[in-house]
Amino acid sequence: MKKQLLFGVAAFAFLASNAQNQAGKKVMMPEKSTLKAYKYEKLRPGTPEVIDDSYKNAQTAATKSKVSKPGSVSKTTAITQNIIGHTWYDLQSNSAVGDRIVVNADGSIAACWTIEPDLGAGDPGTSYANRGTGYNYYDGSNWGAEPTARIETVRTGWGNVVNTGTGKEAVVSHNGTSLYQAIRGTKGTGSWTGLVPFASPSGAAVTWPRMVGTTTGDTLYNIAAANGTALGQDVPVVFSRSTDGGATWDITNSVPTGLDASKFLGFGGDGYAIAARGPVVAIVAGNVDSDVALVKSTDGGVTWTTDRTVYKFPLSLYNSATTISDIDNDALVDTVLTNDGIYSIALDNNNMAHIFFGRTYMYGDGSQGTFTFYGVDGLCYWNESMADAVANTDPDILSSNAIVVAGVEDLNGNNTIDAGNPATGTGYGAFRGSLTSYPSCAFDAQNNLYLSYSSLNDTLRSYVNTDKNVRHIYVTKRLANAINPDDFCQPIELDEFNSTTLEIFEGMYGSMAKRVDGSVHLVYMRDVAPGHGVPPSSGTNQDQTENHQQSSEIVYAKIPVGDIGNCPLPTGIKNITSSSVLGLNFYPNPASNNATIDVTLNETAKVEIAILNTVGQTVYTTAVNGNVGSNKVDVNLNNLSAGLYFYQVKVGNSKAITQKFAVEK
Repeated sequence: MKKQLLFGVAAFAFLASNAQNQAGKKVMMPEKSTLKAYKYEKLRPGTPEVIDDSYKNAQTAATKSKVSKPGSVSKTTAITQNIIGHTWYDLQSNSAVGDRIVVNADGSIAACWTIEPDLGAGDPGTSYANRGTGYNYYDGSNWGAEPTARIETVRTGWGNVVNTGTGKEAVVSHNGTSLYQAIRGTKGTGSWTGLVPFASPSGAAVTWPRMVGTTTGDTLYNIAAANGTALGQDVPVVFSRSTDGGATWDITNSVPTGLDASKFLGFGGDGYAIAARGPVVAIVAGNVDSDVALVKSTDGGVTWTTDRTVYKFPLSLYNSATTISDIDNDALVDTVLTNDGIYSIALDNNNMAHIFFGRTYMYGDGSQGTFTFYGVDGLCYWNESMADAVANTDPDILSSNAIVVAGVEDLNGNNTIDAGNPATGTGYGAFRGSLTSYPSCAFDAQNNLYLSYSSLNDTLRSYVNTDKNVRHIYVTKRLANAINPDDFCQPIELDEFNSTTLEIFEGMYGSMAKRVDGSVHLVYMRDVAPGHGVPPSSGTNQDQTENHQQSSEIVYAKIPVGDIGNCPLPTGIKNITSSSVLGLNFYPNPASNNATIDVTLNETAKVEIAILNTVGQTVYTTAVNGNVGSNKVDVNLNNLSAGLYFYQVKVGNSKAITQKFAVEK
């Protein structure tokens, strides 16, 4: 990867209260003077801790392909992109992005988004009366014409699409009071049958859905937020299931074990994601001011038997409306490094869950709710082989074993992040979450992991507002035989610059199809103004004026997996001859004071561990009696200074396995 510089800036930042606000959360905008200026954080040892906010606007370096209209291709690389729709409603999600594209085994593709069509009057005003699900279909040869209307008969939003294993099609959205469903017997053709699939629980309206399906049969799994006080929580996450393509639902509005009132006060809209493989269903959910949990079911959501802690908020069942964010017990408000509430999840070919989320800072003053910061960077990765999170009392350390795998790229190589003009504001459009966030991920048949995300571009300013940098969509992968969790390949930056018109676009809300068939398939939104225009009322959104004057494009992108190159070469464990070791993992990496080495064995044996410095001196040793399966060995790094080290694992009489890791202090 190119050099990535993580940073936090003292720019005003808040969780925007808008038409699709964080349900149940009172969020106010703080004054600039109340915010804390953060030191710049290192992504890797030796990364410069410097940021240059001087004015830069590089509009000349463009080697990107042009975006074409449906049915035609104009490109300079193997990556193809097509505009498949438009929308005046440019807030495609409050937080996590749903599954809005499905790729079928026959090569057909269905894609959807939240649309407000242009009915010839241009700017639609403030009510978005015609909002609903925009839909387009690729039949294997061509995309259909751009839709000019929603598929529903009533005002809806937040559509997710599924093509079932038998060829049926279902879209679920919400109409403000409950979920709204559109189904048809044959994907890509025929009339939609609209119905409300099931009632909301008493005291709440089920909204902001996320629906996925399976590659065989007609099973649909859906999660949503019950917006209100219900089922013992303020906005619970509820799960529902259909086994007949949406005709009936045999599980409705069930709260999964692990997401219930014993662990969460409630959730916000879109603060969750779902993935499924056959009867295995996995959900990740959380908030910036709560834990982040992974729950799994192996029987299609009847029972939930896995409950893991991906991130641990330092204060249990924290309520920022009544309690200050004091995590070190000094009676002062702490500004806490936390998750950004924007998640993506995928199951690999062994049904292991892999999760991504961004980072941000938050604080709670005990009366006005939770405040979050826009100008914080870093995309984190966690999977089930990593240990559960444990709370800590240092506000600048993330309470998670997740590792940072992406950040704002230093694209011009000047060792700085050139972000905006500080004299005029933040220097970028306002979205919730990290400057590198909105992830989406999937696996191919070889168990390679693919990831897309949106991140600030440090060289390109919007021509609509040259005081603001734009965000772009990036795509990367991690090979199945990679050794280290952060062994991701050099990311590809999608086409957001038109060298003919000099228009610089911002790309957001990428959704990756779960089927990777030799290409990664994405649908995302782009326009020329940073940020979004919803809500359009004055004073609630610093970017609304620029964005409310234009519609946004919905773009389909096809990226051949071979185009994602410059991947770390697999070394170490793949070269050993010992048949006893099935797996080896070291986390977190980089580490600080403690780390865990997970050795997976297929027989009982003595496990000897040694840590060596760069000149080969042994600085730490320990040994355990290993059992069949996973053996987690904790190592104490308190006496080690920052730098590069090696750990050696020797099982029985076999040859030692040597891997490298870094220590940060």
